[in-house]
Amino acid sequence: MSPARKRNLVIYIVGGVLMITLPLFAVWMGSIVSGSEGTVISDELQFFRNALLVASAVAAVLLLVLYWHFQQLLSEYLQEKRKVEEKLETYSARLTSYIESPEYVSIFSLDRDMCYTGFNSLHQKEMRLYFHAHAEEGAYIVDLLPQEVRERTVRNFKRALNGEHFSVTSLYNHRYYTQIFNPVYDDHDNVVGLTSNVFDVTDRIQAEQELENYKDQLEELVRQRTAQLEEQSEFFQKIIDNLPNLIFVRDAQSKYVLVNQAMADSFGLKIEEFIGRTIAETHQNAEDAEKFAAEDVEILANNKTVEEESLHKYPDGSEKWLFLSKRRMQIGAEKYLLGVHNDITNLKQTEFKLLEANHELQQTLNRLRATQMRLIESEKMASLGQLTAGLAHEINNPINYVAGNIGPIRRDLGELKEFLISLNNNHHEQSPAVETQNFELLFDELDSLLEGVNEGADRVKTLMNDLNTFSLPEGAKKVYCDVNDSLKSTINLVRHHLKDRIRLELDFGELPDILCNPQQLSQVFLNILNNAIQAITHEGVITVKTKRKDGHVVIELSDTGHGISKEHINKIFDPFFTTKEVGEGTGLGLSISYRIIEEHKGKIEVYSAPGKGARFRIFLPLGSDS
Repeated sequence: MSPARKRNLVIYIVGGVLMITLPLFAVWMGSIVSGSEGTVISDELQFFRNALLVASAVAAVLLLVLYWHFQQLLSEYLQEKRKVEEKLETYSARLTSYIESPEYVSIFSLDRDMCYTGFNSLHQKEMRLYFHAHAEEGAYIVDLLPQEVRERTVRNFKRALNGEHFSVTSLYNHRYYTQIFNPVYDDHDNVVGLTSNVFDVTDRIQAEQELENYKDQLEELVRQRTAQLEEQSEFFQKIIDNLPNLIFVRDAQSKYVLVNQAMADSFGLKIEEFIGRTIAETHQNAEDAEKFAAEDVEILANNKTVEEESLHKYPDGSEKWLFLSKRRMQIGAEKYLLGVHNDITNLKQTEFKLLEANHELQQTLNRLRATQMRLIESEKMASLGQLTAGLAHEINNPINYVAGNIGPIRRDLGELKEFLISLNNNHHEQSPAVETQNFELLFDELDSLLEGVNEGADRVKTLMNDLNTFSLPEGAKKVYCDVNDSLKSTINLVRHHLKDRIRLELDFGELPDILCNPQQLSQVFLNILNNAIQAITHEGVITVKTKRKDGHVVIELSDTGHGISKEHINKIFDPFFTTKEVGEGTGLGLSISYRIIEEHKGKIEVYSAPGKGARFRIFLPLGSDS
């Protein structure tokens, strides 16, 4: 009940007592007045009595009102009491639930005499299980504990009853338990008892012990690993210190984080004097330092590689050629620049010697090329020598044909001259018809003779052109031409050697122009055709075919001669190899032919067997434009 309601209830009770007392007092006064016989009652007394009676009546009414109001207050009080009791029951149930809900926590409370005032079911169960004791309210807990834990437990209870909050962890029956002690205070802050929570922490303690052991093991492992890393670092440093290469590592700020002994020696510094210093602090040349720092930035940003040679001057005054390779090296999120200098002094010295030797070799090569040109030209001359007799016959025929026609032409021209003179002098005795007929016959004969002269001259011209094409200098440039034209020119040069015993079969396909040296190809064709002619001792056939196939121009020259033996077929392209008698050949024809085809990026193949002739196949690339 609230304080205001308590105050109103007291006022109502006092007022009710007064209202009951006043009527009784009025009645008592009336009895006194009416009991006094013969007594004259004064008007004042009579008025007072009547006033009391009126007051008593009013008091009675008020009393009824107060009684009704008191009944209302009482009803409200009872309702409020029921609500409070319900709340108390709810709070009690919640408290019991709170005490019982942690199934792994033993909870109990004691008064100042260490007697039970409450406990949960787990505490009761554990007291029965571990101490064979029955916990109940009002029981003295010390009597329920084993003798070996009483003294320690009583000491802890007294600490709590003295107002101390604390917890204790102890080992009992191979299990670890933590007990929390809390003093209980009344409204005046006096300790009236204590509460205690006990819970099994064996798993946690064991885990902590294992963690501690693991921590010790981990610390030992860390110490071992640290020692190993230090050993490895020292081992690695010794390895790079024993390398002749100059090795360094710089970070993104161009500061050295690692160098080997060779690198330190090249600057006349100690390794520890390098670490942590920038390029500007280690390099005396400011321009070089600025250049290297800029290269570092670009390498780290774009992951590019820089390689360069330089002549490095050592502190002792010696100089060495170094080849530097710088590249980016990333470890996690950090980027570093790795640089390695290789001593290439011996290589540079060798390079200088090689350059000098190469110069001498180039001069020798030039001399060899000049010699080779002379050999090729001599081979041409040898080939031309073989053609000389036949060419003389080929040239003499048309020249004799021309020379034989010159006399008749002169005679006819003389007759024509006399005829014209006679016409001019008008001394002609013959009839006009006869003179005209003789004139026509004369011109017909002259036309015939001149055609013979022209044919002979053309034959000589063609033969000389072919011979001139073949005999052009070796150094002629490559031009675009038709291979068929070179073949035809070459065949014209050897045709007189065929005579009547060798039949020539030609099958020229349509070919595109290719980039080549016509004179060199003509020499190849001439060498193969000459060999074919010489291989046919009696009658036979030489076949020449050309075609386009698989990006190549293919030239096939075959004969029906005596063929090439197995022991010779692999040597025919060797320089100076020949099966002819001494003085009949140089042995350079097919060797030179093989080189010429190679220079044209082509290839030459030969198929032969004794008694079955030989077939040469030449492949020349068409080129990108064909």
